[in-house]
Amino acid sequence: MRLTPLLPLLLSLLAIAPMSLAAPAGMPSADQCDWTGSGGGGKGVRPVYLRCSRGSVSWRYPRGALRVVLISGAADGENLRGCIKSSGPARVYLEGKTSLKLLYSPGDGKHESLHRCFRTRGPVAALYVEADVQDQASESGAPPGVHLHYDLETQLLADPEEAECRPCSKEELAKAFCQSDLVARGTVSAVERRPELESAEILLRVTKTLRRVEENEENEIDSGDARFTRETRIRVPTVCDARHGQGEFVIMAKKRLGDLTLSCAPRLEEWAKAVRELESAPCVLRS
Repeated sequence: MRLTPLLPLLLSLLAIAPMSLAAPAGMPSADQCDWTGSGGGGKGVRPVYLRCSRGSVSWRYPRGALRVVLISGAADGENLRGCIKSSGPARVYLEGKTSLKLLYSPGDGKHESLHRCFRTRGPVAALYVEADVQDQASESGAPPGVHLHYDLETQLLADPEEAECRPCSKEELAKAFCQSDLVARGTVSAVERRPELESAEILLRVTKTLRRVEENEENEIDSGDARFTRETRIRVPTVCDARHGQGEFVIMAKKRLGDLTLSCAPRLEEWAKAVRELESAPCVLRS
């Protein structure tokens, strides 16, 4: 990988001593989800601390680099899984103990709609956002800004395939039902492989919407609403090797960076059995 002018400085700092991911002692405790700023400190690194599971960074006239520390607020012992979408003249790296891993580059040949996902041990992650001084022109003549959106969740399992693809337990089904942005019954009409997005898409023909969250309001819509009796696309990681199955499923999905991603997908019979057997749940369950 070609080292840009700022990277030797960052790598030397990591080699001397791992940089602390904790926020400064004087930092306000209130949640801060978004950051907007401009310019930079030349060849220096500006620290940015964000304390939400979802948010954005908007960097105008980028110069130098940002060190964006994402603090999820999860408990000790939990690991972090995050995804970003980035655009503009900057490279994004994930900080490791002694090295930096490239997540996004304007010239990496991948579509900007691609989620660039990562995992860390522990509930905190640090991203280096390095301005690309060679890519500062736009058609209007003004330098384009850098925009980065992030989405974080915590996981107890360290094995990526196990964490992403194992069947949900009854308790996890109840939690997913109550926390998902969309819960719908339906049949899988196809599974489309999307190698350019490093994922697959399930085409779900919805027969009944059990739960739907939109604009921070929870709406329960039954199958009589024709607007939602249609096909919906749900993304799943490539590693899960999703396949077309027969029968009716209850699909639980969260919206991540504008796209619905799968949380749990029990068969209708399995879900109905779980509803009968569960003694408690975070919300009212429906089938």
